Amino acid sequence: MLTKILLPHRYQKLGWVLLLPFALLLFANNYFDFNLAWLEFDVRKGNLFEESRENFTNELAMIGVFVSLFLIAFSRERQEDEYIQKLRLDSLLLACYAHTFILVVGTVLFYGFGFLEFMGYNMFTIQLLFIARFRWVLHRQKQSLLAF
Repeated sequence: MLTKILLPHRYQKLGWVLLLPFALLLFANNYFDFNLAWLEFDVRKGNLFEESRENFTNELAMIGVFVSLFLIAFSRERQEDEYIQKLRLDSLLLACYAHTFILVVGTVLFYGFGFLEFMGYNMFTIQLLFIARFRWVLHRQKQSLLAF
C-alpha cells in the first residue's frame, strides 16, 4: 500500500537546488549582518517617537531553508515501495527522539540569548536528522545490493 500524500520526485531536486543558496543567505545574515536592500520596509509609521524600518532577509532565508528541507524530505523516491515507507517512518521516529533529546539538553545548558539562538537552530533539527538518517540508510541499502 503506497501513500498518496508525498510530493512528486521532481520537487526533491528543486529542494536540493534551493537549499544551498538559502542556507548561505541565512548564514551570511546571521554572522556577517548581510541584508538584501530590497527587503527593507517601514513597519511602523506614525509612531510617536520614531519610525521603524525592518529588513526581512532573515525571514526570507529561514522560509527558504524550511521549504527546501520540506521538499527534500517529503518528495517521492524514484522507486517508492513499502520498504522505502518503512525507512521513512523509522527515520522520522528517530529524528523526533533525537530532537526531543537535543531540546532537553539545550534547555538545561543554554540561558538568555544563547537559548534563543539554540532554539533558532533547533527548528531545523527534525528535518535535517530525518533527511540524514533516511539518506544514510538508503545509501547503505543500495551499497549492500551492489555488493551482491
